[in-house]
Amino acid sequence: MKIDFKSRGTLNILALSGVVASLFYVAHVVAGRIVWSNYNPLAQPISDLTATSAISQELASMILYGYDFFNLLFCLVLLVYFRQVTKLNRTFYAGLVLKAVAEVLSTVGYKLFPLADTDWTSSFQNNMHYAITGVVVLSYIVLAPLLTTGLAKTRKYPAMTRFMGLFSIVFITSGLLTVIVANIYPEYVGLVERVNLYSLMVSNMALALWVFNHKENPKSVTD
Repeated sequence: MKIDFKSRGTLNILALSGVVASLFYVAHVVAGRIVWSNYNPLAQPISDLTATSAISQELASMILYGYDFFNLLFCLVLLVYFRQVTKLNRTFYAGLVLKAVAEVLSTVGYKLFPLADTDWTSSFQNNMHYAITGVVVLSYIVLAPLLTTGLAKTRKYPAMTRFMGLFSIVFITSGLLTVIVANIYPEYVGLVERVNLYSLMVSNMALALWVFNHKENPKSVTD
């Protein structure tokens, strides 16, 4: 059933949920780091902060609920906005659908299978956590170029197209480097992983602000 919004301004405002989600994400990292005084951000990944055995688990996980809520709301806003208000093309929308699926998987999956311990031992819970991470990262490796290509096809948003192209390069490169560094230079895996995850937060904020300021009249473009 199609939702009939009286004013597209509602969706423009709700798109700011992407900014709020990113702020919650950063807040859970900062709060967790404050509680866990011996935490090493250079060597330890962010997921250590919400590991079952971590001293920061309770506070960081509680703040992360805010990220989960606003992040899923943001994904919904993107799907509705580019389906009912401004239709670009199938390539771009496919990227948005894959993004929504990846975020739902990470939200539900990480709640069911949080990291069991900060030693990253081989257990069923940890292996499921790793598997979910692998699927989510792979999804973004696919969807980032889809979003970039979809925007490029419109030839209307050169600045946003360049930004998404840069994000794709940074995210994919840092994602691959995270795996390499984890095996060769584990003392720096936390740093490389932060480049990967914070680039994702920046991209969400950029998309959110772009939709918030979007003024184009509804138009359908197919490919």
